Amino acid sequence: MRLIALTTAILIAITAHPQSYHELIAEGTKKMELGDTETAIKSYNKAIALEPDNKKNEFIYANLALAYEKCNNEEKAEEMYDKALSFNPKSPRLLQQRGNMFLRTDKWDKALADYDSIIVNEPFNEEALYFRAYIYSEKKKYEKAYEDYYRILTVNPENHKTRFALALLLHKHKKSEEALLILDVLIEKNPDNPEYYLTCSDIAKSQKREELALVYIEEGLSKCNKKRALYTEKARLLITANRKDEARSILNQLIKEGGNSYEINSLYNKTTH
Repeated sequence: MRLIALTTAILIAITAHPQSYHELIAEGTKKMELGDTETAIKSYNKAIALEPDNKKNEFIYANLALAYEKCNNEEKAEEMYDKALSFNPKSPRLLQQRGNMFLRTDKWDKALADYDSIIVNEPFNEEALYFRAYIYSEKKKYEKAYEDYYRILTVNPENHKTRFALALLLHKHKKSEEALLILDVLIEKNPDNPEYYLTCSDIAKSQKREELALVYIEEGLSKCNKKRALYTEKARLLITANRKDEARSILNQLIKEGGNSYEINSLYNKTTH
């Protein structure tokens, strides 16, 4: 009986033992990985309460910010980013994460300030330059957008995402031939990207060159694995060229494959009139 009582006392003591700072951090991180953000937030906050002045709290606050973002609580996420940055105000990782959150929530001026802070210390930070260029473009500060895109390509000519964004900006400014040249290079290096062919087709259509637009779509269909958007665009071009029977055949196939949608139905109706 004494042995049983002693074992029970030990178990109670173990169960009652409070979690340490590091145990709470480990628990919070594990819960984050499992998608249990509410429990993660509780664990992280308990850890901070135990050691409020620990320098490692920078990383806890950063994780809390991500957790609050997942809970769609941008106000609390911003508060956590601010606290994390109080430990390391020039951290490019934290500034990038907070800037990206501001960008997603259309707080462009705040996002721009964070990207500017990064670029002051890292003039060729590709991610910060890319998103800053996007904001400049949306704010119609086109020359600044061009400058950022070209700065990225100066240090990394193989940055395809930036080349594509530059092509779109050139097309927007009626510099269609320059845009097509960039896209032709992108297609050569990455022929399985349907978005490149669709953009080329859009540019050709803007130039009233429907036959060239169809050539780009046909090329995409011959090289890409994902073809749905390309077939939809081909049907649209065939309708414009009054080749409605061919367009209807394509649309019927898309519908059979489960592609029935408002867009498909709208195009199909045009083939019957």
